[in-house]
Amino acid sequence: MLFQLPVSPLTKLEQHPGTGRGIRLYLKRDDLLHQEIDGSKARKLAALPDLVKAHYPEGIVTFGGAFSNHLHAVSVLGRLFNMPTRGILRGSYMDLDNPTLKDCSCNGMDLIPVPKTDYQAGKQDNYAYWRARFPKAFLLPEGGNTQEAVVQCRSITEEILTQLPEIDSKRRIVICCPAGTGCTAAGVASGLLPERGETWIFPVSEDGLHLAAVRQLLPESIGYTPDMRWIPDYIFGGFAKYNEEVVAFTRHFHQQYQVLPDPVYSSKMLFGIFDLLKKDQFIEDTTVVVLMTGGRQGWRGFLHRYGNRKFVEAFRP
Repeated sequence: MLFQLPVSPLTKLEQHPGTGRGIRLYLKRDDLLHQEIDGSKARKLAALPDLVKAHYPEGIVTFGGAFSNHLHAVSVLGRLFNMPTRGILRGSYMDLDNPTLKDCSCNGMDLIPVPKTDYQAGKQDNYAYWRARFPKAFLLPEGGNTQEAVVQCRSITEEILTQLPEIDSKRRIVICCPAGTGCTAAGVASGLLPERGETWIFPVSEDGLHLAAVRQLLPESIGYTPDMRWIPDYIFGGFAKYNEEVVAFTRHFHQQYQVLPDPVYSSKMLFGIFDLLKKDQFIEDTTVVVLMTGGRQGWRGFLHRYGNRKFVEAFRP
């Protein structure tokens, strides 16, 4: 049995910069999927409990940084399903008492900090080093990036197409998705036929992520090439970097719509979408659906790092 998840809500934003051009704007609220497992991480992990419990007595070994939503999600999954979990940390000198890693430990995850060079080397050859060290564990790549996860994320698009009002589903659809490893974006794109629309992908970092890498993650079974557009103009310095303009936008967005985007993925993507709407970059009468992939956990790490800045401190969600 899969980790059972609800259908996340689809919320329409009535007023936005594209309203006058007939653009319908929706939020797909995957940030509300689960009370503890952050955003779309829940979809990526949905198929794991039965597989791990049946075949991997050493549980899950996975990888991430100091404020990794992925490590946090895996640790919660381990606690909920009584599975051992280990987190290989990128960096020897890690503050294990930061909010994210402290939660991971409380959830029963064994944290193993390693030097960054060893961390990168350990990812080579399909994690051969770690497979040898933990032969009876399921090796879950950084970010939960697996073909099974791509298939699970395809259900996001299937839900969107079902949830949209008929009048909007018949128009050309653009699904906007942030990207860290590209796994979620590949799943979303794989569910949208080219004649129905395209997926706009907003990377959060330039670190090894590009459109060709996302294309390589597409399931071979879909039998067509989805339309995907790469939007690299809103990275703002890289993964989890602080930018006052984005924080100001996020605060305004929260006040206007009573929706709090996470600061790592959704905030930068939404900033980009609203900027593109202002610049008339979306075709008139398009249905735009924004996938909200993150949530509460991302804010704790962000505030831990940047909360000494008055601009952020005044905006504690």
